[in-house]
Amino acid sequence: MSSSLPSYATGVVLYKPGTNVTGTVIDATSSRILLSLPGGVTGIITKKERSAYDDGESFEPGQEVEAAIINEEDENGLVVLSLRRASQDKAWSELHRMMEDEVIFKAKFYEANKGGLMAKYKGLRMFLPVSQLTPAHYPRLGSANGAAIQSKLEEFMGQEFAVRVINVDRERDKIIISEKAAYADRAKKTLERLSVGDVVRGEISGIVKYGVFVEHEGVEGLVHLSEISWDHVGDPQKLFHMGDSVEVQVIGMDGDKLSFSMKRTQHDPWLQHIEPYNVGQIVTAEITRWNENGVFVQVDENVQGLIPLSDFGVEDHQDLRLREGQEVFAKVLAINTESRRLELERVSADEAAAASEKSAEDATLQAALAAANAVLEGAKK
Repeated sequence: MSSSLPSYATGVVLYKPGTNVTGTVIDATSSRILLSLPGGVTGIITKKERSAYDDGESFEPGQEVEAAIINEEDENGLVVLSLRRASQDKAWSELHRMMEDEVIFKAKFYEANKGGLMAKYKGLRMFLPVSQLTPAHYPRLGSANGAAIQSKLEEFMGQEFAVRVINVDRERDKIIISEKAAYADRAKKTLERLSVGDVVRGEISGIVKYGVFVEHEGVEGLVHLSEISWDHVGDPQKLFHMGDSVEVQVIGMDGDKLSFSMKRTQHDPWLQHIEPYNVGQIVTAEITRWNENGVFVQVDENVQGLIPLSDFGVEDHQDLRLREGQEVFAKVLAINTESRRLELERVSADEAAAASEKSAEDATLQAALAAANAVLEGAKK
């Protein structure tokens, strides 16, 4: 609002409602403040119009005060003023500037609802939506229960977060702030630095049924249930707590959406389980299930294999006449570390027996050679 007041040769100053004026305090009580205004006029600020918020500010005679004009003259000939409106005008202007300059400041929360948190700036209400919270504060509850979300957000009452103003609309009396935006630069730098394959440390920022979220230097990624461990994981809540420090590998990046893996930072025990197996080796396995991809078999307690449907003389798995637990013989064609199973080819019982007999002969020959070498080494000594 303008603080200039038109004057005329007669010395009369016109006080226009909606503008601001600066005056000097004549007297101040708990119920009103009297100001000396340009042109020898007196202005009054009532208790209601004293302040938009209880800041405990005191006023002394001689102090200069800026106030908004409400009424050019009341029944007592006083100009009716509002410190509250002038304060709000100033606050709105400051918030506009803070938004444009991307100023980061602290907001203290006094109220929560299922949609977010409420704070104040010089008496003006500001809203921080749930979607604008950082991963560390985002309420992941595994459900859309409004009461549960509100209860979680109420834990932040009285706390201060670093935030930025992202929307100011005085006509609608709306001020939106964002914690996420306050850390946007940090997140951007982290994303620019990260690459798929990097191993980093982070903290557990969310635990859900399908995995855990990990925050790393302002960005967050999901560790899917299947990427937590090489072993089966049923309920991640039994393994982790919020704030736990963990090591993860970046396995996917799509904009600011990251995918992490914990198990890929650890040795895969399956690699030890397959050490006894070699390409060309004949194995005995039990059928466990089948589908359009082939017949799945259990080679031993820790190793599975896959045999193509064509080895059973069918193209459609629904034409198979098999039973779970049925024993089959198969040859190892490949060791697939990606799918973590053996690629197999079905062989007949005769082929398996012949291979077993040859294997036994090879073992006997190897034992004989070892014994001969031992004798020769002994003779040299």
